[in-house]
Amino acid sequence: MSDTTEAFLTEVNALYTSRDKARREQADKWLQAFQKTPEAWAISNQMLRSPHSTPETARHFAARTFRQKITLDLHQLDSAARTSLRDSLLEILYQYHDGPRNIITQICLSLAALALQMPEWQNVLPQLTELYGKNPVTVKCLLEFLKILPEEITTNNRIPISDENYRVRSKELLTNNANEVLQMLLIFLQNLGNNPDYQIRGFECLESWLYSGYIAIGDLENNPFLVLSFDALQSNELFDVAVDVVCRIISETREIPDSMPVIEKIYPRLLPLRDSLKIAIEEDDEDQVRGYCRIFTQAGESYMELIVQHAEAFQSIVESIAECTAYHETEIVKITFYFWHRLADNLFESDHSRIKEKFKPIFSNLVDIMIKHLHYPKNLSTWSAEKRDEFREFRHVMGGVLKDCCIVAGSRECLSRPYNILTNLLMNTTNISTVEWQEIEAPLFSLRAMGSEIPDDEDIVLPQIMQLLQQLPDHPKLRYAATLVISRYSFWTRNHSQFIPYQLHFISSGFDDEEVSAASALALKYLCKDCSELLVEYLPQLHPFYLNVSKKLHGADLYEVTEAVTHVIAAVPTTELLKALQMFCFPIAQGLHELANKGASATEKDIKNACDQLEQFSIILRVIAERRENEETVDITTSQVHPCISIIQELWPVFDLLLLSFGADPHLSESLCKCFKYCAVFYPIAFRPLLPELMERLITAFDQTCLSCYVWAAGKCVREHSSGEGNEATLALLTFIERLSVTMFKLLADKKPDDIPDVVEDYFRTIIAFVESAPLTLSHSALFPSILGAGLTSLAVEQQDALHAVLMFFNKLFSFIVKERKSQIHSTSRNISHIPSSPTSMGFNSNLLNLETILRQHGSTLIDHMIRGLIYTFPRDFQQSYVDDILVSLAKVFPQDSQQWIMEVIQHLQDVNCTSDMKNSFIREYNLAAQNQDWLKLRRTTNDFVAIFRRRYLASRERREDL
Repeated sequence: MSDTTEAFLTEVNALYTSRDKARREQADKWLQAFQKTPEAWAISNQMLRSPHSTPETARHFAARTFRQKITLDLHQLDSAARTSLRDSLLEILYQYHDGPRNIITQICLSLAALALQMPEWQNVLPQLTELYGKNPVTVKCLLEFLKILPEEITTNNRIPISDENYRVRSKELLTNNANEVLQMLLIFLQNLGNNPDYQIRGFECLESWLYSGYIAIGDLENNPFLVLSFDALQSNELFDVAVDVVCRIISETREIPDSMPVIEKIYPRLLPLRDSLKIAIEEDDEDQVRGYCRIFTQAGESYMELIVQHAEAFQSIVESIAECTAYHETEIVKITFYFWHRLADNLFESDHSRIKEKFKPIFSNLVDIMIKHLHYPKNLSTWSAEKRDEFREFRHVMGGVLKDCCIVAGSRECLSRPYNILTNLLMNTTNISTVEWQEIEAPLFSLRAMGSEIPDDEDIVLPQIMQLLQQLPDHPKLRYAATLVISRYSFWTRNHSQFIPYQLHFISSGFDDEEVSAASALALKYLCKDCSELLVEYLPQLHPFYLNVSKKLHGADLYEVTEAVTHVIAAVPTTELLKALQMFCFPIAQGLHELANKGASATEKDIKNACDQLEQFSIILRVIAERRENEETVDITTSQVHPCISIIQELWPVFDLLLLSFGADPHLSESLCKCFKYCAVFYPIAFRPLLPELMERLITAFDQTCLSCYVWAAGKCVREHSSGEGNEATLALLTFIERLSVTMFKLLADKKPDDIPDVVEDYFRTIIAFVESAPLTLSHSALFPSILGAGLTSLAVEQQDALHAVLMFFNKLFSFIVKERKSQIHSTSRNISHIPSSPTSMGFNSNLLNLETILRQHGSTLIDHMIRGLIYTFPRDFQQSYVDDILVSLAKVFPQDSQQWIMEVIQHLQDVNCTSDMKNSFIREYNLAAQNQDWLKLRRTTNDFVAIFRRRYLASRERREDL
C-alpha cells in the first residue's frame, strides 16, 4: 500500500469519526486537495475494488471522487484512458449491485457525466441495458442510472462542454432513447411489480424523465403508466413516489388544448381521491394529507382554465383544496395559497364576472379559515425567536389570501366575517375577562390585511368596525393591532373625517406604551399623508406633540413621525409655508448647532442624535418636494426664494460647523450628504445658485476625509445638473469632477481598489453620470486618460457593486461610440448630414475621433483585463451583463485592432488549464465571428471558452494555492 493510499484512509477516517473539529477540517482540506491530483484516479479505483478490506466510508468517498474528477478533471485522461475508466466503472457498478445505494448512486453519476463528455461512447443505454437489465438482481443498477442520467445532464452545469456539443450529446443520450426507456420501465414494473423497491425506482425514473422533458406527456395517453401511477396511491409503501409522479403528470398536462386526451383520463381518477383525503384528515395522517393536498393543488393550478369555464364539474377539486387549507398543519396549508391567488385573479377578469358568483361561498368560508390560522398560540412565550418570525411571515402570506377573498366574495362580505367575530366576543360583557387576547387579535389582523381591497366609500361595515375599536380591552397586543387597522384605512378616513379626532387621540396616546409606539408612528404617518389638508387646522397641536415625542423616539419611529407632520406642513398655503417650516426646523437646527459647538467633547450618543436630526431634516426636504412638486416653478416665476431654500441657507453655517468638527465621522457624514443630495435633487432649479458652494464643500471634505459619501453626493449633483455637451453648467461640473479625480488618483496610488470598494463604486457612478450627459466634453479633459487608467486599475476590485460600476463605465463609453457611428452610417445612407443634438464648440466628428483615439491607446489593456477577469475573478453573470457588450463594442469600433489584441492576450495566457488547442480554437472562432460581424456567435464563442476554462481552473485552484 502506497504512502498516499495510507494517508487517504487515515484522513477519511478522521473526517468521519474524529471528534476534534480542527482535525476534521484538516482532513477535509487534505481530501479536497487529494481529489484534484492525478493519483486520485488510481487510488479511488483501488478503494472501490477492495470492498472487503476497505471501510465503507473510504469507498463512498472514492466514488464521490470519481464523480468530481470526471466532472472537472477529465482532461487529465487521453482517449484510451477514458475508455478504460468507463469499463472499470461498469465493472465496479456490477460489483456493487447489492449496495450500498449511496455508492451505486455516485457511480451512476460518474457514468452519466462521463457519457456526456465521451461522444465516442455511442451505445450507452443499450450497453447498460445489456449488462444490468437481464438479471433481476442487477436491474436496480440500471434503474438508478436511468433515473440519474437526465438529472445529471440537465442540472450539472459544472461539466466543461460547449453548448453545441451539449445539444448534440444530450439528443443522442436522452431524446433518441426516450421511447425505449418508457417501454423498458413498463416492462420492469410489470415483471417485477411485486417488489416495492423496484416499483419505487421505476416510478422515480419516470418522474425524472418527465421532469427533464425527454418523455412527453402525450406518450402516456394510452400507456398503462397513467393507471399504475394512480393505483400506487393506495399503497402505503408507494404513496410518496406515486404523489410525485401524479403531480408531475398533472403538471405536464397544463397546456390544456394539447393535453385534453390525457386530462380526460386523469380527471375521473382525481374525483375518488377526495374520499381518501377526508379519511386522511379524520385520521390526522399528515403525510397522506400533504400528498393529496399536493395532487389537488397541482390539478387546480394546472387546470385553472377548465375550473373557471366548467365550475360545477370542477367544484369538487376546489372544495378539496379548501379542505386542505382548513387543515391545522401550516406547512400543508401553505401549499394551497398560490392556487387561491390564481383563481381570484382569473375570476377578477370582466368576462368571468358571472362565474364568480359560484365561487363566492367558498371564498367567504375561506375568510373564517384564515382567521382561525391567524391565531397566535397561547404558549407564545415558549416559542423561539426564529419560530415567531416564521409565524409572522406566514400571517402576512395569509393576508394575501384574504385579499383574494375580497376580490371574489366582495369587501362587505369579507369585512362582516371578522366584525361578527369581534361583536360576539365584545358584546358578551360577562365573559370578556376570560377571552384570550389571541381570539380578538386574529380578526383585527384580518381587517388590516384586507385593507387594500376595501373601497374608500364603504359605508356599511367599516363605520361599525371603527366604533368597535373603542371597546377593545386594554391590552398592548390589541392596542397594537387596532392602531395598525387605523393605519391601513387612512385612505378611508379621508372620506369619513368625523373619525379623525378619535383616531388622532387613539394614535397619539399609543406613544405612551413602548409596545405600541412603533404602530402609532406608522399609523400617524399614513393618517397625516392621506388626510393632510384636513389636518392643517391641527398643526398648532401637532407642533408641541412632535417636539415632545421626538425626545423619546429614535430611528424608524422618529422618522415616520417626522414624515407624518411634514405631510401636514406641505398642505399649508404657500404664503405660510416658510413660517410653518421654521417652526418645525429650527429646533432641529438648534440641536445640530449645539453638537457642532461641542466639538471633540461630543459623545457617541450625541453624534447618533445628530444623525437622527439630519435624517429628520432630509425627510422634511423630501416630503415637501414630493407633495409640492409644482411649487418651485411658481416661486421662480414670481422671483421668490423657495421656502425650503431659505431654510437651507439659514442652515449652511450649521452644516459648515458640522463638516469642520465631524466631517470625518462616517455616520454623521453620510447623514449630512443625504441632506446635500436632497437639496440638489429635489430642488434642482431653486438650489442651483447654491450649487457652487455645495460642490466646493464636497471637494474639500473628500480631499480631507476620503469618505465615499462625499463622492456619492457629488454623483447626485452631476446626474441632476449636467445638461449636455459643452454648456456652461456642464463645464463647471467637469471642473468639479476633475478636482474630485485628483484626490481619487492619490487614493488609488496609496491603496488597492479592494481596500476602498465603496469609494471606487461611488466615483465611477459619478463619472457614469457625466458620460451619460456629456461624454465628448469629458474626453477633452486633460485628466480623461488618467480616469481610464483608474478604471483599468479598479477592474481588479472584487466587491461586486464596485466592479459593476467600473464595467458599466466602460460599457457606457463604448456604447456611445457604437450608437453615434450607427447614427452616422444611417444618416449617410439617407444622404443626411449627422448633426448631434448638443454639439460641442469643436466639430462633433473630430470630438468623436478624439475619444476613439484615446480609447484605442487603452484597448489592448482593457481586453487583457476583460479576458483575465472573465476566466479568473469576475462573477459569471457579469459576462452577459457587461463584458460581452464591451467585447462586442470593441470589435465594432476597432475591428482590426481588437482581433490583434485578442490574439496577443490569449496567446500570453500561461495556465495549464488553457491548452494550445483551446487558445487557437478560440482565437480562430472569435476572429471569424468578428470578421463576419456575427455578434451572437462572438458572444457564444467567448462564453464556451470561459465556461470550459473556469471549470478546469476551479478544479485546480486549491492545489495551486497550496503549492
